[in-house]
Amino acid sequence: MKRGRAMNIIFKEFSPQSSLAPYVQSFWTGDFNINREGGFTRRVVPNGCVELIIHLEDDHCSLLNSENQWIKSPNYLIIGTYQQPYDVQFSSAVKVFGIRFFPDGVKQIFGIHPSEFINAHENGVDVLGRSIDSFCDSLRSSPVSDECVTIANTFLEKQLGRNHQKHDYTHMAMRKIRENIGVVNHGKILNAVPLSQRQLQREFRKIYGITMSDYMRLSRINAIHNYLLSGKMDLTRISYSLHFADQSHLTKEFKNFIGISPKTFSKQSDQFIVNSAF
Repeated sequence: MKRGRAMNIIFKEFSPQSSLAPYVQSFWTGDFNINREGGFTRRVVPNGCVELIIHLEDDHCSLLNSENQWIKSPNYLIIGTYQQPYDVQFSSAVKVFGIRFFPDGVKQIFGIHPSEFINAHENGVDVLGRSIDSFCDSLRSSPVSDECVTIANTFLEKQLGRNHQKHDYTHMAMRKIRENIGVVNHGKILNAVPLSQRQLQREFRKIYGITMSDYMRLSRINAIHNYLLSGKMDLTRISYSLHFADQSHLTKEFKNFIGISPKTFSKQSDQFIVNSAF
């Protein structure tokens, strides 16, 4: 179990059972706005995952809709794979239990294509179906972390048994990208799957709503965040290890993604919610 505490936020992370590890990055609990500040807002840094967030109490977070208005989230919120940071607001203290899926995990566990809610947040029941309704209710009635993790492991294992596809080549490709932190060429991925590059690219984008290159980029950005949050600032070294052309290339890519430079991010990291997943 990992623990973390930032100003006004308490965060704990739990590993899934081994059979779910290829599909679920982690379970987590979050206590947000513990000081009950009015309009407490943080920017969430995308990590290439899909989040199912269950509000354990009646107070919820709010997210911006397409008209740039703050809308209270539903009891069970699913957040698709984002490619840009997004904002979340807490008007009161909010307590949640979260499940962080790899995109291919959503497909394997629920039989749903993450492309259906790419770069969006939706009602979890509308997306995943009524099967999660009683599951989420059981989590709300058992707000003890260890019990929630046990309930989640049991439910997702059953779902995986119903929907798992043995020969899922896009899952194999996505997993290969994660294992190499995005530093892998398409040829190496193709060597691991019996598909042509064109077939694999087409299926990958159809199912996940992003390209393999997009997912590689998200993987490398995650690695940069992990490095910066460790307190290190040798950008030349991390640029080399992640196969950027040079430090300037890394800085440009990072700034295009998050809007500020790595050095500025390090100074302002308490303004962000960063849960790296690779």
